[in-house]
Amino acid sequence: MRGKLNPFSSNCVSIIMEPEKGKLLISEPFISDPAFGRSVILLVEKNELGTVGFVLNYKLNMLVSEVLNTLPINNALYQGGPVAHDSLHFLYRGNNPVKHSIKIMTGLYWGGDFNELTTKIDSLEILPDQIRFFIGYSGWEPGQLEFEIKENTWIIAQGDIKSIFEFSADKLWNRAMKSLGGEYALMANSPINPKLN
Repeated sequence: MRGKLNPFSSNCVSIIMEPEKGKLLISEPFISDPAFGRSVILLVEKNELGTVGFVLNYKLNMLVSEVLNTLPINNALYQGGPVAHDSLHFLYRGNNPVKHSIKIMTGLYWGGDFNELTTKIDSLEILPDQIRFFIGYSGWEPGQLEFEIKENTWIIAQGDIKSIFEFSADKLWNRAMKSLGGEYALMANSPINPKLN
């Protein structure tokens, strides 16, 4: 299983990584699955039941307020993946987590009590640039993701809060590939359809 210590650091060190909570999956350039083409996915759970993650760079042409008018926030909405498009999820950063949140890494949480979240947004304890909402999620059955990694579908990298919240979604995949260096940096500028090259 291939990977880099941190794709957004200038001090990348090549190491072997396992797909686990807090890691990024960066799709290989010519992945055949249209649901994941040129995607960067943050893994938020991995256990005996499978793996769950959210695509970080598929921004929808829709605001959170359009699907949830009780929440006073006008953030863009993202497509978290091809599973359960009737579900809404959120990731947020901070040091005072909402009840029932799942810790992904230091300062980063997934989900939690929605009423408390609304209160924290109202009181500016959680600011708009500290939260991201997703429709649907990405999911793999036990062993499925490991198989895809062996088939060279994914590159595993260490996730960080900066890559989730501070980099432009439309440039995230390209930036991640370039940061990995070597052959990946060359592939970052390859056309989506290699026949056009």
